[in-house]
Amino acid sequence: MPDISRSSTRTSARMFSPLVLLALVLVFLVVLLSLPLVIPIGPMYWDTYIYLDAAQRIKLGQVPAVDFLAPVGALEYYQFYWLQKLFPGGQPTLIAQWSVLISAAPLMAIILAEIDKESRKIAFAILVPFLVFALCPTNTQSFHSYPGVNGFGIYNRHTSLLLYVLVSALIFLPNGRKLACIASLTMLALFLTKITGFLAGGLIGLFAVLSGRLLWRYVLLALCIFAVALLVLEFNHGMVSAYVESIAALVRLNEGLLLPRFLTVFSIKLDVILAAAALILFLFWQDWNPLTDDPWHNLRKKPATANIAVLLDRDWLWIGITLVAGIFLETQNTGSQEFIFLWPVLLAVLLKTPKLPESRRLIVYCLVAFTAIPTITKVMQGTLRFVAVAPTYVEAPVTDVKTMGLVSTRKDIMERVNLLESHYASNAGAYRQLAEAGQLPSWQLYSELDYQMFWVVSADRAVKALKQFESTNSVHLNSLMTLDFVNPFPWILDRDASRNVQIGADPFRTVGDLTEAEETSLRQTDGVLRPSCPTTSARLSLQRIYEKALADRIVVKLDDCWDLLLRPGIKLSGQS
Repeated sequence: MPDISRSSTRTSARMFSPLVLLALVLVFLVVLLSLPLVIPIGPMYWDTYIYLDAAQRIKLGQVPAVDFLAPVGALEYYQFYWLQKLFPGGQPTLIAQWSVLISAAPLMAIILAEIDKESRKIAFAILVPFLVFALCPTNTQSFHSYPGVNGFGIYNRHTSLLLYVLVSALIFLPNGRKLACIASLTMLALFLTKITGFLAGGLIGLFAVLSGRLLWRYVLLALCIFAVALLVLEFNHGMVSAYVESIAALVRLNEGLLLPRFLTVFSIKLDVILAAAALILFLFWQDWNPLTDDPWHNLRKKPATANIAVLLDRDWLWIGITLVAGIFLETQNTGSQEFIFLWPVLLAVLLKTPKLPESRRLIVYCLVAFTAIPTITKVMQGTLRFVAVAPTYVEAPVTDVKTMGLVSTRKDIMERVNLLESHYASNAGAYRQLAEAGQLPSWQLYSELDYQMFWVVSADRAVKALKQFESTNSVHLNSLMTLDFVNPFPWILDRDASRNVQIGADPFRTVGDLTEAEETSLRQTDGVLRPSCPTTSARLSLQRIYEKALADRIVVKLDDCWDLLLRPGIKLSGQS
């Protein structure tokens, strides 16, 4: 007779596997994206609208870095566009957050399948943090005391998650072609997401090669895959070379900010950095004070290259290199989900720790805990907080901004939002005076929930006013632009968007002097929306940068907060 109990055990083991859990989570996300979920609006939430702008441009055939400049790589926007096309009624920030799984989940599935062959516990230990960080749209750094979804730093979270995939592969996959392919594809995804993530991954990958984790013949395979992929993408209107040129331009605009950003990283993440540094020092001491014979004593018998590899393949060096890569990454990504890719290295350390005596074992456990726990607890706490309060919040009172309106806030904040338009309009001179002095209306205006919600409400009113203007004057504006940080209006109204301009327009970091291509494009744009509630230094700077291209515009007042700068030559009803 067949052994029924043994067969049942094998079936149960197959069902409760990392790959099954990953698949179930993906199905769960499909369900959530199919629903019009309303989420609490968070600080700097309007960063999400950059994705909406990019998605509309891609829909119209524009190519990132070729037809419009973007703060990050094209993969971010294509993944969002694909997922939003599947779930047009889904919450935009959740779509943006989970779109990274289009590239990260298949790579992680291959890694998990390989690890699962050796140890299911290790596979789950890699998968569970991956899912937590992929699912939670929350940063570790808080910019407001009230809970809300972090619409900013999404691409930073994606970068950290892809680095998590890369480090997991380098630490736990056997040296071979599969590792080379995974490393190459992950580096490609990092390159097309954010260049600082690619450089951080390159540092970790180079150390993996030098420490013998990836043989040179497999390195050549990985480089070939990477180069062929870039060559294919370059055939798409030269998008790779245009992307590199845009990176160079951004570096020139921000070259003086690197050192201050290092200091910011150390001040914000001192808890993790100090714990990791202490762990590095202890493991270094452990290497020099082994409990058994010195494992380095017979290195002279091996080839020089093997000597270097064995000398470098030390746990404390792996943690150190990964920490350095994380610190460098955080100079441009401060406060997102930093250092999450330390976990695979820490897990490898924990797996060796039981061989140590109790006193040393306890030190390692404590230092690993101090290094790993702060990040995951901050991310989970932020997510659980906004989930808990969401049912008590008030939805945005909007009707004409599509899924941008799937946000909510506290009732008292909403009461303040309803007063802001008349307040800003009545005190326009005072706010302009602050703006001309280079000051915002408040120290952290963009982090304040009332301002973020007001922007949605104000945009809804602008759309209504624009539709009324077009109806009254029997005109249809085919292309739109906004003199503000974000421009979701072409997406809302399904219009064309001005080419050759920066999306996520920050005049202090991403927008340089007016170019000939920008001027030509702006002169061809039918309508330019100019916000004034309130006037800010950034809005004034954008107006000055684009002033030459907009000098001959006809100014139409849509409402107290928005002007329409109409292209000359557009005939309105009643005009001869």
